[in-house]
Amino acid sequence: MTTLTTNSHLALMYEQANAFLNLDQAARAQSDWFRSFRDDKDVRSFFKKKKVLAKGISLQVTVISQIARAVVDCIEEGEPDLAPTGSEVRDIMKSATDLATKLTAAPTSWLTPDARTRGFQEPLRKLQTMPSIVPVRTAGRLPMTQRRTLILRLAHAICEACGEIPIRLITAAVARAWEETTERQVYEVLTADERDSIQALVEAKRRNQAESENTAHLAMSRASVVRSPPSPMRDTTTDSQRLAEALEIVNGFADETAAIVLHDALSTAAAELGIAPDSAEE
Repeated sequence: MTTLTTNSHLALMYEQANAFLNLDQAARAQSDWFRSFRDDKDVRSFFKKKKVLAKGISLQVTVISQIARAVVDCIEEGEPDLAPTGSEVRDIMKSATDLATKLTAAPTSWLTPDARTRGFQEPLRKLQTMPSIVPVRTAGRLPMTQRRTLILRLAHAICEACGEIPIRLITAAVARAWEETTERQVYEVLTADERDSIQALVEAKRRNQAESENTAHLAMSRASVVRSPPSPMRDTTTDSQRLAEALEIVNGFADETAAIVLHDALSTAAAELGIAPDSAEE
């Protein structure tokens, strides 16, 4: 966090963003930091859009929360890395393409099913075409500055919240730490191609999340279904067979007299009812 010692405006912004994120949703909507963005004359038109107003203050709080999170992450993850070189990006693209080719050729009988899902294949496809979310560093290009990093983080974060990349809002946020920041400078970072790339990545992330949620919901639904118990086997024993079994039981009595009396009584009653035992033993 060495930048905080040399940029007092960024240090204050980091402190305010942290304090804002430590509030609950209701308190955030009442905070000075929230109102300072929402009521800013340069960006309040964004918060008055029908799309934003339709979802009420909750979306406004979400957008400003995303700004706060981008500021905190930008500081706490240390000094920004250099943008990748062309060869580094091409190496990743080649590795992703090789992996995709091998997965396609692999037998489905042993390959984990997750490797065939869209949630895995879509990010892999992105790695084959645009693995870097920042422009490739050309010869002589200066290292990625912290301001540039914050601009890109804000663009991704706000786009995830509302599907837009509002240049004026991003400029106003960055200018709190670097007062000289202009919209033109922000546009130089967020070119048309860069904005298209960010929106494509955000859409892919949303699709993957939706697919994961749908899969989890389907699995839970299947698990919660109460399975009907199997139907009991139908007893096909006839009355004649049951009578034969009863007579056999009676014949087995230890008391011979009781066995004879019960056998005769049961046989007589069965005959009157028209039931004859299957067994010849009577």
